[in-house]
Amino acid sequence: MLIYPPTEYRRLSIESGGVDEFSSLFNQLRSRWVKVERLQEYDESGFAGYEAYRAGRFDDAARLVQEMVKAQVDVYSHARKFGVSMIRIRICELPLSSYLINYEIPAYLADIECGEQVRFVTVDDIEDLLDETGISDYVLFDDVRVTALIYDHGSSRLREARLVESPELLHRYIEVTGELIRRSVPMLESPVFRALENSSRK
Repeated sequence: MLIYPPTEYRRLSIESGGVDEFSSLFNQLRSRWVKVERLQEYDESGFAGYEAYRAGRFDDAARLVQEMVKAQVDVYSHARKFGVSMIRIRICELPLSSYLINYEIPAYLADIECGEQVRFVTVDDIEDLLDETGISDYVLFDDVRVTALIYDHGSSRLREARLVESPELLHRYIEVTGELIRRSVPMLESPVFRALENSSRK
């Protein structure tokens, strides 16, 4: 059964490439936050690290995006205070995009340092799940609500955010999340990441 994009939802506000209500939703967290990332590049225009990446200044991009992640003090302190598990699942297409190699993976290293679990899974490993559910980018908050993030395919810009609270549909997202966690592996143990590390040493 296709569950993405969801057809039962409340639309959230989009402002400057982000979701206005995310801070409020995050501050209500008491157990877990799971973000699934499917696109192989996101348009993050306006952020210094992304602009450096687009200009081909990859060392600067890595440094700046890591600084940006570590500056999210309120996010990580909230997670520590309430014991919120933060899990990020990256669905990878091979070969990896330049965006992943030079921008997002450096960000993930900072995420891990700040206490997140970052997990990798390849498209081939979950082909059946993708076909069955149509799943793409979404965020699960405490197993009580889901925000599906919908991007323009051409520009990779966030176009819409749909809040899902229907018990039946929410249950399907929770099931899919469990399956994605089961099939994925921690990034630092992932063959994808290890192959990248080995190639960078040569």
